[in-house]
Amino acid sequence: MLNTSQRRIGVFIDIQNMYYSARNIYGQKVNFLNIVKAAAGDQQLIRAIAYCVSTKGGDELAFFEALHSVGIEVMTKELLEYDSGHKKGDWDVGIAIDVVRMCDMFDVVVLVSGDGDYVPVGEYVKSRGRIFQVMSFRESTSTRLVDFADVYTNLSDDKGRYLMAASGRSRPAKHGEASIDLTAVEDEAGAAAPKKPVVAKKATAPDEKEKVDQARKPRRYNRHK
Repeated sequence: MLNTSQRRIGVFIDIQNMYYSARNIYGQKVNFLNIVKAAAGDQQLIRAIAYCVSTKGGDELAFFEALHSVGIEVMTKELLEYDSGHKKGDWDVGIAIDVVRMCDMFDVVVLVSGDGDYVPVGEYVKSRGRIFQVMSFRESTSTRLVDFADVYTNLSDDKGRYLMAASGRSRPAKHGEASIDLTAVEDEAGAAAPKKPVVAKKATAPDEKEKVDQARKPRRYNRHK
C-alpha cells in the first residue's frame, strides 16, 4: 500500500461555491470540518484556508470563529453592492493567486469547489509536479474540472458526513471524531446577505475612494481573545 504519511497537503475552500451548491441541491449546509479531515487523511496538513465573504454588519463572525477554532484559516472579503444592484464578493482570483504563491509548499493541493474557472489553477499545480485534488458536490461541478483533477472526491457520495441536517446539527460523531456545527450561522456567512449593504458609489472626494478601495482588499480573520 502506498505510504502517503509524508505528503504535505494544502486545502483551499471556496465557501460561497460550497454554500450555494449544498443549499440548491440538498437544502442543507456544509460540514467543512469533515471535508478538511477527509482531505488530509493520514497526510500532513500544512494549511487549510477558507475564503469567505463578510458583511458590514458582521453577522457572520460566529461562523468565522467556528472555522478558526478548529484550525481552519479564514480569509474575508467584504461584499460590495453597487447602485445598479450588482453584488461582488467572489474569491476566484484570490484563491488562484494564493495557490500559485503557496504551491511549492505542498505535495498535494486540494481545491474544495466545483467552479470550472479553476481549471487553469489545476494546470499550474500539475505543471509544478504536484497532485491536484478536487472535492465538491458532483451535481454542481464542472465536468472539465472533474476530468482534469488527479483525484476527485464527490461529496455527494457520503452526504451524511459532509452535510448538516436541517436542524443545523451534524450526524453523531464516530469514536475519535470531532463533531462541530460549523454552519450554525451560515445563512449569514454563506449567503452573505447584509442587513446594511455596502454601497460603492462613484467617488466624489479622495477619502470616499479610499474607503471603497479598503473594502475591496481581502483580510485575514483574527480571532478575538
